[in-house]
Amino acid sequence: MLKYGIWCQVWGGVTGTRSSWMKHDGQRYETTNFEEAATLAKQLIKDRLNNPRATFLYTPMEINNGL
Repeated sequence: MLKYGIWCQVWGGVTGTRSSWMKHDGQRYETTNFEEAATLAKQLIKDRLNNPRATFLYTPMEINNGL
């Protein structure tokens, strides 16, 4: 069964450039529905669009078990 997550990238702020899988309560966010991941990623981008200190990008992606 395919699983999807959200790959997070941030530029700016105090930490510079960073990227990782989005987590919730310490666990990687996973769903079997790509549309669900895409909708959440789109909402996260919208919510952070006007952040003056950093730029955020959230990308729905298939999770490779090796990552």
